[in-house]
Amino acid sequence: MGVVRIVTDSTAAIPAADQQAMAITVVPLNVHFGDQVFRDGIDLSEAEFFTRLKASPRLPTTSQPSVGAFEEVFRPLREAGDEVLSVHLSAKLSGTFGAARMAADAVDPEHITVVDSGTVAMAMGFLVLEAARLARQGAPRAAITQRVEHLLPRARVICTIDTLTYLERGGRIGRAQALLGALLNVKPLLGVTDGEVLPLGRARSRAQALDRLVEILQRDGKLSHLAVLHGGAENDALKLRERVASRYPELTIPLAEIGPVIGTHTGPGVIGFTYLTA
Repeated sequence: MGVVRIVTDSTAAIPAADQQAMAITVVPLNVHFGDQVFRDGIDLSEAEFFTRLKASPRLPTTSQPSVGAFEEVFRPLREAGDEVLSVHLSAKLSGTFGAARMAADAVDPEHITVVDSGTVAMAMGFLVLEAARLARQGAPRAAITQRVEHLLPRARVICTIDTLTYLERGGRIGRAQALLGALLNVKPLLGVTDGEVLPLGRARSRAQALDRLVEILQRDGKLSHLAVLHGGAENDALKLRERVASRYPELTIPLAEIGPVIGTHTGPGVIGFTYLTA
């Protein structure tokens, strides 16, 4: 009898070691620099991406995996007799969920479940890891799906970025566009709510923005999972983790570096928290 296999996409930002240890299959999105196409998390490291981004005269673009790419993952799993739970970034931010669902319908909709996480980065990654943990324990697909869906409203992403330029040009800014024209040199605070990037406020400096993020984090109360999100800002991320670690002694707090796809829309220097409330 088959088992439940967990599939996700590269924007979950799950460390490679955890992907391997938990037998998670990751389907990469793509980053385009002109005519060059790079698979997120495979062909271009985060450091290489941000170096290229800063030097590029034109902003890169991103694209979702094709329906065929998902079929190539789903079909062998089903042929082996396994069921599939596939969890993906918010459908309001990308067509990845739609492509995965079309592939599931083409391969075997009775045994493949596709879930819209409504979020991104390690907030989604934590959901995927929980699904993988239950799958390893032998839980059925329906029970794993129910658990993931139960956790969806608890997923949070909060961050500050140096500029809204990348989000604006990439068309992922949502209602945060209301901040444009009023920002000047202030730092925007953003969150992912109901699958969209929305404004949480603004601060006059990066230091004040980080203060505000810590306040928001503490206001959310007890957490079951927490990671420090960053894009090309490891030193700042280490300091931010040290700052909050004593408040959450029961949690392991990884640094979760965003990949090239998310980095295309945030630009370098993004930093914040991804977490699940308890």
